[in-house]
Amino acid sequence: MIIPRHRSLVIGAFLATWCATSSIGAQILGPVRLVVDAPAELESIVSQVRDFDTTRLVSVMRLTGIQDAEQPIRILLMPEQSATARNTPEWVAGFADSARDLVVLFPSRIGSYPYRTLESVVYHEVAHILINRAANGRRVPRWFNEGLASAAERSWDIEDRSRFTWELVVGRALTATQLETLFGQDRGDVARAYVLSEALVRDILQRHGPLTAARLLSRMAGDISFEAALYATTGLTISEHVSLFWNRHAIWKRWIALAGHPFTLWGFATFLALVAIWRHRRRRFERRQQWEMEERAEDQAWEEHRQRYRVH
Repeated sequence: MIIPRHRSLVIGAFLATWCATSSIGAQILGPVRLVVDAPAELESIVSQVRDFDTTRLVSVMRLTGIQDAEQPIRILLMPEQSATARNTPEWVAGFADSARDLVVLFPSRIGSYPYRTLESVVYHEVAHILINRAANGRRVPRWFNEGLASAAERSWDIEDRSRFTWELVVGRALTATQLETLFGQDRGDVARAYVLSEALVRDILQRHGPLTAARLLSRMAGDISFEAALYATTGLTISEHVSLFWNRHAIWKRWIALAGHPFTLWGFATFLALVAIWRHRRRRFERRQQWEMEERAEDQAWEEHRQRYRVH
C-alpha cells in the first residue's frame, strides 16, 4: 500500500523519535539493501525478515527497469500499541513512504488477503519504492502502482483467480477513475481494488510484453505524465486499455452467468438424474446376467454330477 500524502509529515516526525529509541537493526545484503528497525518485542520478526531470500527482488527490479538499487530501503516494524498503528485503519498491514525510501509494517495484521505473509508484504512494499524510483518520483496512478507491485511480488494463484472470477460474476465494468476511487473506501472495496488492479496490469503486460512497465516508468522519469508514457509505450490510452480488459473478460462473465442460471442448473440436475437412472438400470441388467450365468453353471454342474453317478 502507498502512504497517503497527508500522513508523510506524521511519519517524518515519528522517524526522529524512532531513531533514538529503536533497539534492533538488521541490514540485509542482496540486490536490494534492506535495513530493518524494530523495538525489542519484535526481535523475532526481525530475524524472520533477515532470513528472507532477497534475490527474489531481482524480478521486481527487472519488471520496473531498475538497474541500480544501491540506495538502501528502510523497514520499520511497528507494534499494534504504537501511535502510528492506532492512527492507521486496522486492515492495513503495511505501507510505503516512497519519498523517504521507507516501509512501515504492522506484523500482527498480516495473514489475510492481500497481506497473506510477512515476506509477500515486504516484497510488495519494496516494489512500491522501486516503482517510485523508476518513475523518478512522478505520480503513478494507484491502480497501476498497486497492480504492478502485486504482479511483481507474487504469481497469479488460485485465490487471486477465484476472487477475480467472483468480481466478474457479481461486479460491473469499472473505469480507471472508479477503480482508483475504490482504494479510498472500506476494507471490502479495497480488496476488490487490489484484485482488479492486478488483473488489469497483468492484462496489459500480457498484451504488450513483460518490459512494458519498465519502458513506461523510464519515459515517466524523462518528465512526462503517466498517461502520455502509457500511450507512447503501448499506443493506447488508459480508457482503451480498460475497455479492452473488460471486453476480453466479457465472454467469460457471460459463460459464468449462464452456468449459474436456474434453468442451466435445473437442466444439469436433470441430466445427472438421467445418468444416475441409466447407471442403475445398467447395474441391474448386469446383475441379472450374472445370476443367469451362475444358474446355468449350477445346472451344468448338476447335470455332469448326475451323469457321472447316474443319479435319477
